[in-house]
Amino acid sequence: MFRVGLAGYDLWPHTLAFIRALEGADFCKIVAVWDEDPEDLELLVKHTGADGYTDLDDFANSDIDGGILTVRTSERVAVCKALAAAGKHVLADKPMAMNVRECEEMIDACSRAGVKLLAGYNFRYWKTFPLMKRIWDSGELGEPHHIYCSYPTGMPTRTESDKSLASWWTDPSATPGGAWFTHADHALDFARWLFQAEIAEVLADMRTFVHREFETEDYGVGHYVLTDGSTLIVHSDGISPGPRSRLDLNVYGTKGGMAFSWRPKSLLRVWGAPSLGADYVEYEIDDSWDVAMGEMTRAWVESALNDTESPITGLDGLRVMEAVVASYDSSRLKKRIKLRDVDGTNTPAAEAQSGVI
Repeated sequence: MFRVGLAGYDLWPHTLAFIRALEGADFCKIVAVWDEDPEDLELLVKHTGADGYTDLDDFANSDIDGGILTVRTSERVAVCKALAAAGKHVLADKPMAMNVRECEEMIDACSRAGVKLLAGYNFRYWKTFPLMKRIWDSGELGEPHHIYCSYPTGMPTRTESDKSLASWWTDPSATPGGAWFTHADHALDFARWLFQAEIAEVLADMRTFVHREFETEDYGVGHYVLTDGSTLIVHSDGISPGPRSRLDLNVYGTKGGMAFSWRPKSLLRVWGAPSLGADYVEYEIDDSWDVAMGEMTRAWVESALNDTESPITGLDGLRVMEAVVASYDSSRLKKRIKLRDVDGTNTPAAEAQSGVI
């Protein structure tokens, strides 16, 4: 049984999702938890029954095979380095780090130590999105054209019981971004994974409409051109009404497409893929964050045990962070930001490369 250490309560919805997903798992067990805050550590111990540590080195050198990072983002590079130095594998929940340089440091630390590093973008392990990937890879929907993602929600709270909004989610010293970033990086990784292309250019707009007490944004939208000439629009915020996140994710090829909605029920619609039995097909899939976290952890454990490449590499996490940083730069400077050349043809690349709105 692979022995897991859980590092940090800070980003608690993800922390609790991992705990629920791994309870009773047949491939791993949470045997140690760490948090520098004694009160947060007490919560971790209560939820897991695992041994608790406030000293990072003691945790890293405990009897674990690898550690899952759910600590606030600003602490992840240090926790990753401590685990790697102790010969422990690392699953860094998304986002991997605060910036590209920290991602590079984490990749280097794990590479030198010979341990696996997985960047925890769990969209790849929902039930729906691998199905969308298989349909896309069939080629029936044509060439990449456009992806649209809207993932609005309310603001995360301090803890599961403390409903105040001042938290690691809104502290710019602890997070790379605000409410837009909280979910938008999922879409950036999804687009790279589905179309097998990198983000080439971005034009973004980040704003604060409601929660002006915080330095981080509560609304944002980014428009991207990928290296294959396709486009991506990502909207997310922390000001939408209602207690639950909503998610709409549409993919358009030159011959067909797919549209996924998570609320009010999980529904995937596909058109232009007759091999599915009809030109238009609907799937109702009981999707779950917890299932995705569990399957992602299973993939990480298998890569560690079999000494194979992590299915979501540190470089994947770095590429997402590169696009995130460019998005905030674009909004701040009010201009398009170019990361790399566009290889596709049907794209407004020449205009975008001017760098001026």
